[in-house]
Amino acid sequence: VAPVAQQLQLVFADEASKQIASMRSPRFSPDGSKLVFLATRDVATHNTASLLALVDWTTKQTTTLIDLVQEPESGYSHNPTMAFNGLFLGSLSKKAWSEDGQFIFFDTQLGARTVWKYVDVQTKQIHHPALVDGEKIAAESVLDRTANGYFLVSVASPVRASSVYLVQLDLSTGSYVRKPVAIVDQTDKAKYVGDWKLISIPTSVSDTQPSSSSAAGVAHSDALQPHLLPQVASASDFEASVWLPKSSPPAEGYPVVLDVHGGPHGNSPVTYRVMYEYIAALGFAIVSVN
Repeated sequence: VAPVAQQLQLVFADEASKQIASMRSPRFSPDGSKLVFLATRDVATHNTASLLALVDWTTKQTTTLIDLVQEPESGYSHNPTMAFNGLFLGSLSKKAWSEDGQFIFFDTQLGARTVWKYVDVQTKQIHHPALVDGEKIAAESVLDRTANGYFLVSVASPVRASSVYLVQLDLSTGSYVRKPVAIVDQTDKAKYVGDWKLISIPTSVSDTQPSSSSAAGVAHSDALQPHLLPQVASASDFEASVWLPKSSPPAEGYPVVLDVHGGPHGNSPVTYRVMYEYIAALGFAIVSVN
């Protein structure tokens, strides 16, 4: 007998879940009693903000574990280990659930940085694990994990090609049980990029706020009105990523290559980039900004 696909009749139990328009990346708990998935309130564009929903598989009651975050935390660029600006990821890991069904693990972007965190299914508390580079974090994500809090993580930055570490965490606190062990350390692979910075830029220094102007080139006819989304704007700071060459700057300063990025997340991820190594080898600084 051929299988028959049936649409799930979910019972949305809170206002956030009632606004779900698209769903992806379903993951069952180890005992099969619960299901989590990522969702958006519109089309799931590249790396757009998502919410995390939880389904009781018996009752189909659906609640929101992590809602969409409308504004980034103030000063998040200077507090990368503890800040959380929402879910910016394409999918959940196949090992998203802890073995006891208490936690969901996920990677996300924090402006230009890539970090990983986990959420308590019962309390909805987001936990901030210790990171190999601490406050100097650029990019750290989970490659694999086992029971007893062991994680294989990838660590990278503009001055460190992707490296692999084995870490063990106390999941109740997020702290290390023992010192991280380097499996593959490529700290010395960056030969031309000598330093990097993330600069927080107030929106007040940029051009006119989008909310104060109409959509350029779009005729606001009656036929189009039902299909136009309202314009939104934010007064929150945004980030610029700066790569600096190892070579000494000339008297007039480094020449600069501007790499403009489109979003919708913070900006192009700050990590090791071979192309930027080449540009730095030519004596240029690089600035990446939305």
